[in-house]
Amino acid sequence: MGDGSGTMDKLDWKLTFIIGLGFFTTGITWSLYNSYVPIFLRKIINSSPYWYNLIGSWLNTFIGIVMILDNIAAITLQPYIGAKSDNTWTRFGRRMPYIMFGIPIAALFFAFIPVINELILLLAIITIFNIAMAVYRAPVVALMPDLIPSKFRSRANGVINFMGGIGAVYAFLIGSFLYEWYGAFYAFATTSVIMIISLIILILYIKEPEKPLDVEERVGILEAFREVFSDSDKSGLFMLLAIMLWFFGYYIIETWFTTYGVIVLGVNEAVASRTLTGFALMFILFAIPAGFIASKIGRKRTIIIGLIGITIMLAIIAPLRDLVLITILLTIAGIFWALININSIVIVWEIGGEAKLGAYTGLYYFFSALAAIVGPVLAGGIFDVLGHWTMFWISVIFMILAILSMTKVKRGEGEA
Repeated sequence: MGDGSGTMDKLDWKLTFIIGLGFFTTGITWSLYNSYVPIFLRKIINSSPYWYNLIGSWLNTFIGIVMILDNIAAITLQPYIGAKSDNTWTRFGRRMPYIMFGIPIAALFFAFIPVINELILLLAIITIFNIAMAVYRAPVVALMPDLIPSKFRSRANGVINFMGGIGAVYAFLIGSFLYEWYGAFYAFATTSVIMIISLIILILYIKEPEKPLDVEERVGILEAFREVFSDSDKSGLFMLLAIMLWFFGYYIIETWFTTYGVIVLGVNEAVASRTLTGFALMFILFAIPAGFIASKIGRKRTIIIGLIGITIMLAIIAPLRDLVLITILLTIAGIFWALININSIVIVWEIGGEAKLGAYTGLYYFFSALAAIVGPVLAGGIFDVLGHWTMFWISVIFMILAILSMTKVKRGEGEA
């Protein structure tokens, strides 16, 4: 149906949306997982005298540790699997074996999460689910540049992220109604069925390039790390550093905004959490346009415009205490976030080259997940010293550092 060789003279939208089903499965599952698993853990621990006496005094810390298992997998297993998929060749292709292995296992164990009432068993199921998701995450993302030529990848990545966003919206809306009307199992099991249906469509319609790349062109994940650090112009290193820096700024707000709303703005938790809805919605709506913009003015320029725009929005928000105005500005910031996020991994792929798409996808997730782990903890320490009012200012600092890092990126445009 197509390959990344550049023979495609226009973007195959049908193929792109079918590839996007893989990312759709991650959007729908992680949204439900992050929304409800903390509740399940809290209920089990609070209902058990044994576990409550053992864990109760540091319950939130324990839940927090469990909830970063996916990020731990992203900085350990995902980079390895991504590079491994570059070096894999079967009759099903390079990426599809990992997708065919990961999705069914993830779907099966995902369905069991809400019905388990024993903590150790639930932790085992959660761990297996996280491993299965990590097995197919990098390959399913690398599948797109395998099949779509470089000049169309920004637009295609917009479609992929749009699909992921639709998955999240489905989880938050349809999933929440299923949860409320029929119970947690139906919300989770329905999602598992959708994952399997998506896999079947991928198997039926996706045909990876038949001819494997030359062995000498491929690298393992350690070689990819060394390559990034030893590169003469350091474009790859500065690009990955910029990604880590802007995700520092993003995850600090995502993690702490509800607390910020309660402590600084004086609103309740539900109102505070809804404030970010406009940001997420604008990201979804502008995911595809962001790819078109990059195809016209260039990926690097698009990202820098996005970084400058979001930095200005956050700097304006920082001293404000008016929730309505903050909501409006965050909604606008979502547009700039799309300009940044849609085009970043495409530059990483271009710097890495066709033979190392999986390895460089793994590097992307390593640096972004590292920010997800370290950023909220670092911000929490600053809050303990200076107070929660500093949240937006901290994010602004990281965004400015990301801009400076992006100015050092010299390659990666390709045929945007």
